[in-house]
Amino acid sequence: MAFVVLGPMEDKKIIISEGVRPLWQTLIAATFFTLAVIMLGMFFFGYEPFPVDGISNKGNFGVFYIATACTVQGILFSSVKSILFDIRKNRFKKEYGVGPLRLGRWKKLPKIEYVSVFRQLKENSSHTYEVNMWMKGNKSFTIYESGDLETTFAMGENTAKSLDVNLLDATAPNDFKWVDL
Repeated sequence: MAFVVLGPMEDKKIIISEGVRPLWQTLIAATFFTLAVIMLGMFFFGYEPFPVDGISNKGNFGVFYIATACTVQGILFSSVKSILFDIRKNRFKKEYGVGPLRLGRWKKLPKIEYVSVFRQLKENSSHTYEVNMWMKGNKSFTIYESGDLETTFAMGENTAKSLDVNLLDATAPNDFKWVDL
């Protein structure tokens, strides 16, 4: 999955986004959304794509359940996560979007001490890389996660430069290094 970092602009806003979904995922999402609309038509209006005498799916909750499952799958294949920072107003927002619809709330941005790129072990002995923002009091939150070290490190580097803070390379266990930006 790709990401985009737009640096500080004139109005002091930073946008970190996964970008646009690949075409194959968009096509799968469109298929699921189309199936959901057809199923909802069957449930509410009795629409039958392949009519059979004496059988009606109007009010059939099994059809409604399938429509709901198709909608959820469509959302999973089309959603994009973005994180927006408004430095001037000292706030940030994690935003999830499907097409033109966006969902997220602004929160107060605490003082960021540094950004780290961290190697996180998973339960199945594999690992992933995370970009974390660290605040005073040893508190952090993850802004990006990927299995690709180069992409994750570039994300951490761009974020640290944009926020004008230091970057800690914590990708090697017990060998943390500050990175010159």
